[in-house]
Amino acid sequence: MVSVYSFDNTPDSVLPLCGGKGASLIRMTRMGLPVPEGMVIPAGSLSGAEENDIRDALASLSDKYTYAVRSSALNEDGSDNSFAGQYETVTDVARSDLPGAVRTVAGSASNSRVKEYLSNTNTAASDIAVVIQRFVKPEYAGVLFTADAITGSSREMVGNFVEGEGEALVSGQKNASEFRINTIRYSYSGSDAMKKHARSLYKYACRIRSEYGCETDIEWAVSGGRLYILQARPVTTLKRFDPAGYLINGSRSGDFLLTKTNVGEIFMKPLTPVTFSVLEEINTVLYLPCWLDAVDGQAYMNVSVLCSMLIAMGMKEAKAYDAVKDLVGNLPSGKTVPIFPFDRKKFKKNLWKLLTGGHAKGIKSKMSKAQKLEMVRTLPEISRGLISEIRSLDTNEKLYRYGGSVLIPKLVDGLSAIMASSGMKMVPLFNTRGKLEKLTGEETAKALLGGCLGIIESMKPLLFLEDVIDGKITEEEFMNTCGQRSVNEMELSEKHPFEDPDYLAKAIEDYKTQGISAHNLKAKSEREFGKTLEAYCRENPGKAKRVRKMIEDFREANAFREEIRAKGVWCMCVLREWLLALGRVNNLGDDVFMLYIREAVALAGGDTSVTAVIPARKANYERYLSRPAYPNIIIGRFDPDEWISDPARRNDFYCSGSGVTVSSDVKGFPGAAGKVTGKVRVIESIDLIDTIETGEILVTSATNIGWTRVFPKVSAIITDIGAPLSHAAIVAREFGIPAVVGCGNATTVLKTGDTVEVDGLNGTVVIK
Repeated sequence: MVSVYSFDNTPDSVLPLCGGKGASLIRMTRMGLPVPEGMVIPAGSLSGAEENDIRDALASLSDKYTYAVRSSALNEDGSDNSFAGQYETVTDVARSDLPGAVRTVAGSASNSRVKEYLSNTNTAASDIAVVIQRFVKPEYAGVLFTADAITGSSREMVGNFVEGEGEALVSGQKNASEFRINTIRYSYSGSDAMKKHARSLYKYACRIRSEYGCETDIEWAVSGGRLYILQARPVTTLKRFDPAGYLINGSRSGDFLLTKTNVGEIFMKPLTPVTFSVLEEINTVLYLPCWLDAVDGQAYMNVSVLCSMLIAMGMKEAKAYDAVKDLVGNLPSGKTVPIFPFDRKKFKKNLWKLLTGGHAKGIKSKMSKAQKLEMVRTLPEISRGLISEIRSLDTNEKLYRYGGSVLIPKLVDGLSAIMASSGMKMVPLFNTRGKLEKLTGEETAKALLGGCLGIIESMKPLLFLEDVIDGKITEEEFMNTCGQRSVNEMELSEKHPFEDPDYLAKAIEDYKTQGISAHNLKAKSEREFGKTLEAYCRENPGKAKRVRKMIEDFREANAFREEIRAKGVWCMCVLREWLLALGRVNNLGDDVFMLYIREAVALAGGDTSVTAVIPARKANYERYLSRPAYPNIIIGRFDPDEWISDPARRNDFYCSGSGVTVSSDVKGFPGAAGKVTGKVRVIESIDLIDTIETGEILVTSATNIGWTRVFPKVSAIITDIGAPLSHAAIVAREFGIPAVVGCGNATTVLKTGDTVEVDGLNGTVVIK
């Protein structure tokens, strides 16, 4: 049995026994980085008959060099703990003295420092591997953090170095020199001694960060005028996710702006582990790292990812936020979007893969463009057919085979088809409002964008329900069109209307009691829009053609966005059906949703060990369900426990270290024009939707398609979460209901029974 492996010849099967440090050195050697050559003695290979193998390996080394001997415990230099300085390190060791140095380092696993560290960090002891590496005697050595370990900002890399060995830096024996590297537009500031090596170090650091998928702490040295990389480990203070227990806080991994706008409308309660894992897969496929994120399961969109991507693609920093403002909402006064270096080449490469044939390993869509367009058109029918097939699967073997041969290829085809059909269709969503305001004036632009969309997918559950009552369509036609749409329709653990045989009868009964016609409201809004458009074009004939074209493009972009979202829900329905079958076959029931999607596949393949994580994740998920809604916007690091205990906390936004109080002013985006005065009904959950009385003003965190049925009943809508392209704003405009969205603090400031004036044109709410 081999007991010693060189960095460039270690099999993957041995990596788990090489410890954090050893595995990292092997990984960087494979990347072609300037890592001094060396070898690793895996954990468990330091006793018995294997000692002879180790002695022979050490004897084969050259007397021309000296060596460094370092620990590599299995729990060292990982994302949880670094153990920096706890184990022994012996440097500048002659070949003949290596056996003794190896014993010294291996024996340090039981020293008092390690025992105290284990106790203080509540960490279990682990086996230890040992790294032997050619020693490079440095002129100077140091560390480089790819992000500020305190704030999480990665706009600058921060480094320190000392003359001689880096151990003097770690131990504090020498005063360090500091340098900084700007990562957005490369520049160096600091000691001239490091300047000539800074760009090379920066390039290596960028590669390491990209490969490791997290911010890293890199040890380096300069010897003989050459730069060497000695070690790299995750920055443990920037840990975002503990997969074992489903502990997730996206604000911890960097300096970001997170918002609930749009995603908070889709996911109105904490994500289950399996749904979160699917979002992680989407992030990976699109190469938008942590774009869809979460804090204690509550869904957020990382605006810093979008803006950093746009800047990397050539947009000026000052313009990047304006480009996505309608989608993500307003910023707190005086605040900017934190940005970070974004890998443009990798993003383009992944996007090209999607457009030309899929992403999954070994699976590539072979459909022509025409076939992809046809698939998008027939996606609901395809999905219902897959659901029917899955319901007949009654063993793990059948589920596993079906997943690999049918389900995953179909999902890859579907994603590829959607991307191929998208093209530039949604661009008008982001630039029409501003262009129209410059052309026609703000008030006219707002009026023209209300009632212009026709019947979009978000309105169909309400309008088609009325059609069922009037006998215009059948119940089956309703379910085929709207049966997948519900309040938490993208959450894999949630039931959809088509799964409930009593749903339609209940919905019809409820709608009849309202005595309001959604079709009439919609028709009235369209007439008002038509009058406004015709009047403007008549008075401004030179601009008429351009305005009509802009509105038509805007209408088509909205229709496409709504269509893709509706059809995307069918894909989630298919995946849910497969998970339900897996839960039945393995007697897990709904506990199957506590697994991540790759674990679910592994379970179908026979690996029952994955179910061991369910109790811990279930406990954490139930804790997430009991927590209040976190702020709409989070900038910087957010500690949920600290925020909950703060009596002066605010729900609209949280800025790290800002110390602000709740404002009594309620103001947001103009969602839908019109001015109404009436009494407020504050609804914290859709479960209380039936308490709303006709003519009241609905105040809630956010609305989605599940709330649409109450729109005709209310006189105005106010939301905490939202932007001009959010559900509440779009649907309210189409029904002609005044709306102010994205207020942030409406549910905090306003109380049921308050009388307020809602001005949907100016985005204000005044308490009377």
